Amino acid sequence: MGRLRVVFAFILLSLIWGSSYLFIRLGLRQLTPVSLVALRLLFGALGIYLIVLVRRERLAIPRELLPRAILIGTINTTIPFLLISWGETHITSGLASVLNSTTPIFAVLVAGILLHDEPVTVSRLGGVLVGIVGVVVLASGDFGATVSWVGLAGQGAVVLAAICYAFGPVLVRRWMRSVSATTLTTYTLTAAMIETVVISALFSRPPLPPDPLSWFSTAWLGLLGSALGYVLYYFIIQSWGAARGTLVTYMLPVVGLALGAGILGESLGWRVLGGSALVILGVVLASLVRRSRSGVPPEPMPAASDIA
Repeated sequence: MGRLRVVFAFILLSLIWGSSYLFIRLGLRQLTPVSLVALRLLFGALGIYLIVLVRRERLAIPRELLPRAILIGTINTTIPFLLISWGETHITSGLASVLNSTTPIFAVLVAGILLHDEPVTVSRLGGVLVGIVGVVVLASGDFGATVSWVGLAGQGAVVLAAICYAFGPVLVRRWMRSVSATTLTTYTLTAAMIETVVISALFSRPPLPPDPLSWFSTAWLGLLGSALGYVLYYFIIQSWGAARGTLVTYMLPVVGLALGAGILGESLGWRVLGGSALVILGVVLASLVRRSRSGVPPEPMPAASDIA
């Protein structure tokens, strides 16, 4: 029964996070990228505080770690959420899901530089190169007689968001080993929510009231994609370990491309399919964990990051 629960959680999380790109696209039909992220994080903060209330968890954190938690929230939530939402105003949701799944590829490089216990192995370096080739294939669709700079900018924004996500696990491992996952998630989501609400109030207020589809999209992204998604992810990590838990990354492009094509009618040309296959292969190679001398792979601390 316990194993079935983990499998169910894995499938549910793959669907929730893989569908995030679809709901971002739907929410952007009325909301601006900034207002969408602000409303999403309002729902996300509400959801995580309800989870804390139900679990009766204490949100204690050393005072000296508070600025670091805020910084992690900015780098790992505020900036990538805004970049992905803006990027999806210029590219399809399916393409965004593929490009954002490159996070483990960039994480290999970041961890190899900043962490001593995460070396860049031959297989991981090969995964980085294969993944980069896949990104180039995906971007090649915007090259032709006339270069689509807007499309390239949208893709670049999502790739930059993936790079931000790559820094999240490294910062958590270096600074937040003593802080529980739920506590760290609460502080980082709260910081990101305050930041984006202020930005939205100053520069891009949402239309009030938003239409039902916008409400539903932001509620889905906040309550499920952010709050419940964290709970499911850490449950999987605790049950399967960090190495197997990251397998959810491989499912996001599959779900994202399928929903984009089936619901939004987004086209799947050879560049999208071929580039996606290369990116997924690169992620698989980059995520291979080198076993220690005892035969047990090292278990990195889970990152307080959202995938979309």
